[in-house]
Amino acid sequence: MSRFPRDSGGQPENTNALRHGGAAAVKAIQDGEPLTGPARDAELQVYETLETAGRYSLVRRTAARLQAACDIYWGAVSKAAEDGDLVRLDSYIARFGWLAGASLRAWAQVKEEEKDASNAMLADYEEIIGESE
Repeated sequence: MSRFPRDSGGQPENTNALRHGGAAAVKAIQDGEPLTGPARDAELQVYETLETAGRYSLVRRTAARLQAACDIYWGAVSKAAEDGDLVRLDSYIARFGWLAGASLRAWAQVKEEEKDASNAMLADYEEIIGESE
């Protein structure tokens, strides 16, 4: 008997989806279906944050989370290299590389968001000055 839950067709269920809903959310997105369960709750929280704190807050949070995960993986890469564990090193370096690239793109987006906000403030200032003349 398998230690993993089985669906009605006898196939192993995705145990990660049962724990946190992430795999189910990705599948729903791929299939063009609405999010349900914990993923829907998270989606609603995103909309709330967007409304209350703005897009910049979401972009910055994502960049910080990606950077944090990247930093953690760098520690794992370093430890695997020190231990001479090439199997773990290969696995960790691949994940680190993806996270490093994703975090760099996210930080670039943060910079763009900041520049856009500065330009908007400058335009507002120029409009106010123009009205007072």
